[in-house]
Amino acid sequence: MRIVKYNNNKVFPSLMNEFFNDDIRMNLINSNHSVPSVNSIESDDSFEIDLAVPGMKKDDFTIQLNDKVLVISSENTNSVDNSNMRLNEFNYSSFQRSFRVPETVELEKIKANYKNGILKIKLPKKKDSITKPDRVIDIS
Repeated sequence: MRIVKYNNNKVFPSLMNEFFNDDIRMNLINSNHSVPSVNSIESDDSFEIDLAVPGMKKDDFTIQLNDKVLVISSENTNSVDNSNMRLNEFNYSSFQRSFRVPETVELEKIKANYKNGILKIKLPKKKDSITKPDRVIDIS
Protein backbone atom coordinates (compact mmCIF):
# COMPACT_ATOMS: atom_id res chain seq x y z
CA MET A 1 0.00 0.00 0.00
CA ARG A 2 1.24 3.53 -0.64
CA ILE A 3 0.25 7.10 0.05
CA VAL A 4 -1.43 8.76 -2.92
CA LYS A 5 -2.39 12.31 -3.69
CA TYR A 6 -6.06 12.80 -2.80
CA ASN A 7 -8.48 14.45 -5.20
CA ASN A 8 -12.16 14.54 -4.29
CA ASN A 9 -13.26 15.40 -7.84
CA LYS A 10 -16.01 12.90 -8.60
CA VAL A 11 -17.49 14.43 -11.76
CA PHE A 12 -15.38 13.90 -14.89
CA PRO A 13 -12.16 13.60 -12.88
CA SER A 14 -9.76 13.44 -15.82
CA LEU A 15 -11.43 16.30 -17.68
CA MET A 16 -11.63 18.36 -14.51
CA ASN A 17 -7.99 17.68 -13.70
CA GLU A 18 -6.90 18.79 -17.14
CA PHE A 19 -9.04 21.90 -17.40
CA PHE A 20 -9.45 23.07 -13.83
CA ASN A 21 -6.10 22.00 -12.41
CA ASP A 22 -5.47 24.12 -9.29
CA ASP A 23 -1.82 24.65 -10.21
CA ILE A 24 -2.65 26.01 -13.68
CA ARG A 25 -5.61 28.13 -12.57
CA MET A 26 -3.77 29.69 -9.64
CA ASN A 27 -0.60 30.30 -11.66
CA LEU A 28 -2.67 32.23 -14.19
CA ILE A 29 -4.25 34.32 -11.44
CA ASN A 30 -1.19 34.78 -9.26
CA SER A 31 2.29 34.17 -10.58
CA ASN A 32 3.61 33.98 -6.99
CA HIS A 33 1.47 30.95 -6.21
CA SER A 34 3.23 27.64 -6.12
CA VAL A 35 2.53 24.20 -4.75
CA PRO A 36 5.46 22.67 -2.88
CA SER A 37 7.12 19.60 -4.31
CA VAL A 38 6.54 16.39 -2.37
CA ASN A 39 8.48 13.18 -1.85
CA SER A 40 6.64 10.16 -0.48
CA ILE A 41 8.82 7.45 1.02
CA GLU A 42 7.80 4.02 2.33
CA SER A 43 10.00 2.04 4.66
CA ASP A 44 9.31 -1.23 6.47
CA ASP A 45 7.80 0.49 9.51
CA SER A 46 6.45 3.85 8.24
CA PHE A 47 5.54 6.23 5.46
CA GLU A 48 7.11 9.67 5.21
CA ILE A 49 5.87 12.71 3.32
CA ASP A 50 8.47 15.44 2.71
CA LEU A 51 7.44 18.87 1.42
CA ALA A 52 9.99 21.36 0.09
CA VAL A 53 8.87 24.66 1.66
CA PRO A 54 11.92 26.89 2.19
CA GLY A 55 11.65 30.28 3.83
CA MET A 56 8.67 29.42 6.02
CA LYS A 57 8.25 28.88 9.74
CA LYS A 58 6.62 25.88 11.40
CA ASP A 59 3.77 28.13 12.58
CA ASP A 60 2.90 28.84 8.92
CA PHE A 61 1.55 25.29 8.43
CA THR A 62 -1.72 23.61 9.32
CA ILE A 63 -1.84 19.81 9.24
CA GLN A 64 -5.20 18.12 9.68
CA LEU A 65 -6.43 14.55 9.49
CA ASN A 66 -10.00 14.46 8.18
CA ASP A 67 -11.55 11.03 7.65
CA LYS A 68 -8.23 9.38 6.70
CA VAL A 69 -7.23 12.27 4.44
CA LEU A 70 -4.13 14.18 5.52
CA VAL A 71 -4.46 17.87 4.57
CA ILE A 72 -1.36 20.08 4.66
CA SER A 73 -1.95 23.77 4.08
CA SER A 74 -0.44 27.20 4.53
CA GLU A 75 -1.71 30.72 4.06
CA ASN A 76 0.22 33.87 4.81
CA THR A 77 0.30 37.54 3.91
CA ASN A 78 3.14 39.98 4.30
CA SER A 79 1.47 43.36 4.17
CA VAL A 80 2.32 46.50 6.10
CA ASP A 81 -0.35 48.90 7.36
CA ASN A 82 1.17 52.35 6.98
CA SER A 83 -0.64 55.53 5.93
CA ASN A 84 2.60 57.00 4.49
CA MET A 85 3.16 54.07 2.17
CA ARG A 86 3.37 55.01 -1.51
CA LEU A 87 3.91 51.51 -2.93
CA ASN A 88 3.32 48.13 -1.36
CA GLU A 89 3.46 45.11 -3.61
CA PHE A 90 1.35 42.78 -1.56
CA ASN A 91 2.69 39.33 -0.98
CA TYR A 92 0.16 36.56 -0.47
CA SER A 93 0.84 32.88 -0.75
CA SER A 94 -1.11 29.76 0.04
CA PHE A 95 -1.15 26.09 -0.80
CA GLN A 96 -2.99 22.93 0.13
CA ARG A 97 -1.91 19.34 -0.46
CA SER A 98 -4.04 16.32 0.45
CA PHE A 99 -3.09 12.65 0.74
CA ARG A 100 -5.21 9.57 1.39
CA VAL A 101 -3.83 7.76 4.45
CA PRO A 102 -3.70 3.94 4.12
CA GLU A 103 -5.50 1.67 6.59
CA THR A 104 -2.12 0.38 7.77
CA VAL A 105 -1.15 3.70 9.42
CA GLU A 106 -1.29 4.24 13.20
CA LEU A 107 -3.30 7.48 13.06
CA GLU A 108 -2.62 8.55 16.67
CA LYS A 109 1.16 8.41 16.16
CA ILE A 110 1.52 10.71 13.14
CA LYS A 111 4.24 13.31 13.77
CA ALA A 112 5.55 16.35 11.88
CA ASN A 113 8.89 18.16 11.93
CA TYR A 114 10.10 21.27 10.06
CA LYS A 115 13.83 21.77 9.56
CA ASN A 116 16.01 23.41 6.87
CA GLY A 117 13.06 24.16 4.59
CA ILE A 118 11.68 20.60 4.63
CA LEU A 119 8.41 19.68 6.34
CA LYS A 120 8.60 15.97 7.23
CA ILE A 121 5.48 14.08 8.25
CA LYS A 122 6.03 10.57 9.57
CA LEU A 123 3.15 8.09 9.47
CA PRO A 124 4.08 4.95 11.42
CA LYS A 125 2.57 1.66 10.31
CA LYS A 126 0.51 -0.51 12.65
CA LYS A 127 2.58 -3.30 14.19
CA ASP A 128 0.52 -6.04 12.56
CA SER A 129 0.97 -4.52 9.10
CA ILE A 130 4.78 -4.29 9.17
CA THR A 131 6.18 -6.75 6.68
CA LYS A 132 8.69 -9.16 8.08
CA PRO A 133 11.70 -10.20 6.03
CA ASP A 134 11.57 -13.53 4.26
CA ARG A 135 12.86 -16.38 6.33
CA VAL A 136 14.81 -19.29 4.93
CA ILE A 137 13.79 -22.57 6.49
CA ASP A 138 16.45 -25.24 6.78
CA ILE A 139 15.55 -28.73 5.67
CA SER A 140 16.76 -31.40 8.05
